[in-house]
Amino acid sequence: MQAFVRALQVQLPDGPVESLLLIASLVLAGWAFRRVAGSGTAALIVAGSVAAFAQVGHPSIPMAIAGAGLLLNVRPARGQANAPSAASFGRELLLVLGGLTLYEIARFSLVSTESEAIANAGRVISFERGLGLFLEPDIQRWLTGSEPVSRVLGTIYSHGFLAAITGVLVWLHFADPVRYRLYRNALGLSTVGAVVLIALYPVAPPRLMPGLGIEDTVVALGREHKFANEYAAIPSLHVGWIALTGYVLALPYRGGRFWAVLLLPVALMQLTVIATGNHYWLDGVVGSCLVLGPALVLARPGRGAARVGRLPAWWRARGLDGPAILRLRISGLGLGALIVYLGVAQVLRPGFTDFWGYLFFQQVAVLALMFAGELVFARRGGLSLGTHIVAVVCCYADVLGTDGDLYARIDEYDKLTHFLGTAAITAGTFDILRGLSASGRRTGRTT
Repeated sequence: MQAFVRALQVQLPDGPVESLLLIASLVLAGWAFRRVAGSGTAALIVAGSVAAFAQVGHPSIPMAIAGAGLLLNVRPARGQANAPSAASFGRELLLVLGGLTLYEIARFSLVSTESEAIANAGRVISFERGLGLFLEPDIQRWLTGSEPVSRVLGTIYSHGFLAAITGVLVWLHFADPVRYRLYRNALGLSTVGAVVLIALYPVAPPRLMPGLGIEDTVVALGREHKFANEYAAIPSLHVGWIALTGYVLALPYRGGRFWAVLLLPVALMQLTVIATGNHYWLDGVVGSCLVLGPALVLARPGRGAARVGRLPAWWRARGLDGPAILRLRISGLGLGALIVYLGVAQVLRPGFTDFWGYLFFQQVAVLALMFAGELVFARRGGLSLGTHIVAVVCCYADVLGTDGDLYARIDEYDKLTHFLGTAAITAGTFDILRGLSASGRRTGRTT
């Protein structure tokens, strides 16, 4: 906690250029948001911009906020006449800042040992080498051979990342509330998963691994890091949050424009975190999955002007509606993550559990049963959300309990998982009987 408090030291402008950029950004932001949402919201925007600068010591976030305000004036959003009130914006500001603060406190509170983090990093490197894709040294040499390019990448890593996230959050809040809520909620859920991963699997970044020939280019150019935890390479939220940003911004588009908006920003950030020596490419893949997973679950079909998650014709033809797709996303992403975890863990730590085959088959079988239940009984209501949730929770309890040896250490753990398994089977049976009964009533038969 003391380290967290020390990290909150106030930063002042470093020279006249930085001072002018900050002042110009504050003036533009105040003017732009006063036109969009009134004086109260503009005052909150300016105060937030000052606070952001005082924390990060760089005008990038105030500049991004000002840019969002100018964009709202140049291309007004539909319904902008009914812009959110200052009170509404203030509540959102407190919610987002509160969540970010809790995440930072959690990261600062985590304690990882150097030996464990280096051992886990060695497994990541071995995994990439096994695929013939240990590219980090080559990418750094290729991208940082020119000092101007290296400086640009360092600036993107240190300041451009949070500026982009902040600017998009502010813009979406006024321009598209549906996409804003999707973006905000997915960001929040991803922080929970990130803290769990950092705690369970600390990984040293490439710049701290001896013998790789990878340097810390950010420090080499005269900057310094303010890391909460040096051994948090997995997951890369730099990559994950930019992947989410591209996805949310791409939702109104189709075809080539959709893929360009989705992929180009995350590709640039993936190269940036590798070139600066802060992450392996696998970190970015894990970070993207961790962040996009919740977004795909939360992107309900047919909701809002942003056309979030249209129902494919294949699903509609089989009687699957929006709630059914949401349930399938929960099971598909939840159990799919477990399947990926088991596969990657077996590669990184061969023999990490004696029950790998059983656990892998279990996740595939449960996932298949969830999909089959929804498809077969689609026109009879499908399976309930509770059935999906209980099944996913049971599978997580079994996998994590086996991997963590909780069955041997906690006597009640075995009873817990058996109870959850029985509950899942009972819930699924009830859903099926309910569907058959409803079908019988419609056809005049009894079941």
